[in-house]
Amino acid sequence: MQQADRRIARNTLYLYGRMLLTVWISLYTSRIVLERLGIDDYGVYSVVGGIVTILSFLNGTMSAATSRFISYELGTGDLPRLSRTFGASMRVHIALAVIVLIFAETIGLWYVNTRLVIAPGRLFAANATYQLSVLAAMAAIIQVPYSAAIMSHERMDAYAFIAIANVVLKLLAALGITLFATSDTLVGYAALMAVAAIAVCAMYGIFAARNFPECRSLHASDRAITKAMLGFCGWDSYGNLCFTARSQGTNVVLNHFGGTVLNAACGLTMTVNGTVNSFAGTVVSAFRPQIIKEYAARSYDRMLSLLNNAACYALLLLGLLIVPIIVEMHTLLGLWLVDVPPYTVAFCRLSLVAACGELLNTVVAIGIHATGRVFRISFISGTLYLLELPAMWLLLRLTHMPPVVYALHACAVTAILLANTLILRHQLPAFRVRRFWWRGVLRPGAVIAIAAIAAIAVHAALSSIWLRLFAVALTSLAVTATLTWLIILPPDVKVSLLKKLKK
Repeated sequence: MQQADRRIARNTLYLYGRMLLTVWISLYTSRIVLERLGIDDYGVYSVVGGIVTILSFLNGTMSAATSRFISYELGTGDLPRLSRTFGASMRVHIALAVIVLIFAETIGLWYVNTRLVIAPGRLFAANATYQLSVLAAMAAIIQVPYSAAIMSHERMDAYAFIAIANVVLKLLAALGITLFATSDTLVGYAALMAVAAIAVCAMYGIFAARNFPECRSLHASDRAITKAMLGFCGWDSYGNLCFTARSQGTNVVLNHFGGTVLNAACGLTMTVNGTVNSFAGTVVSAFRPQIIKEYAARSYDRMLSLLNNAACYALLLLGLLIVPIIVEMHTLLGLWLVDVPPYTVAFCRLSLVAACGELLNTVVAIGIHATGRVFRISFISGTLYLLELPAMWLLLRLTHMPPVVYALHACAVTAILLANTLILRHQLPAFRVRRFWWRGVLRPGAVIAIAAIAAIAVHAALSSIWLRLFAVALTSLAVTATLTWLIILPPDVKVSLLKKLKK
């Protein structure tokens, strides 16, 4: 058990180190892209790419299913069945890529040309960008079984290296926009991003095939495994469709009420949210394989202990990041971007608040996915996500205030979290809802709230920008670290940490 804990800690460090490097590259890349494409073209790229994401919603479902089934078979130790599981997953993903291509060239193409609010002079560029985005999406679908195998084997060092290579390629694509200065920069950027996606897919495939025997043969398959996997995906696809529709549908709703300018603000918000949330997600990613493996081995007490710890530490890590960012959002966006689109500050702040609930929902979903029974979480939480879209539309028509979209989402994710914990209790009686909410939600939430109050007080007291930024970040860190030590960490963990520090 101690070895497993050390593995989780080591993998967390790998993933966290990866994020420390990739976050700066990602933010700098977004600045370059926005500056060189302009707000309108950036908005076009964001909304067109969103349509492709909606069409490939099954990719998220298959990614979760592949990771779950591979981790489960590793937990049982049945290696022949593991090979058949990977082969079945690969065949399903190839079929999925073909399905996405068919829908993209029919329904998706029709929507881009008839329903999106795009200037007539940019319609050709939007279509070219759309086709290249489809190509990148197909590469992302094919890579899923390989990346899932890497994660399930807990080779986070390799996963971190490929992720760093991914953001470096995207940075090179942004810098390469200047190569198309005499033609169409939007189309050129989309082409370079497609090349980057194909290169990353090749990296995942080569590493997995060289290191994991089950990834070397694509012919091994099993109809029973394929049926079980498709059954899992069949139930899970509804929830993922609703989540994807809500996420990308927000962009479409904002497009109808404010055009590509609001799409640019929404795109930047998604970048900030995704980048920051990925930091805390490193903890979840490190815990995920172990949680599923412990369930497969019927070690329920150990599994639930990991689940509670994942929620607590991931939320604390996210709070450590978002508190200074939310407090200093206006200043940070001004330093990051040359031209900040309207409503970006409000969008980002509300989105980061909602990210806390989204992260906790991800943790609870791991426990539910481990059981293999996903109908309830898919139908209930998926329906709640889907209902956000008409509610967003109605609120925008009544208030004409775009930030209400993200305020509504922040409230919705809390209700969804409560529903998901009740679902897990029903499917795994050993799970205690009150214990999870106390240890994984309320205690770390109280720490974050106190740190936010202290950071706001420091922000109000100082006027110098750089001094204030440093003081707010330091205050948030000090308060969070102190309260975590006093009220979060159990005594045995404190003793272990003190021993390591003395060494």
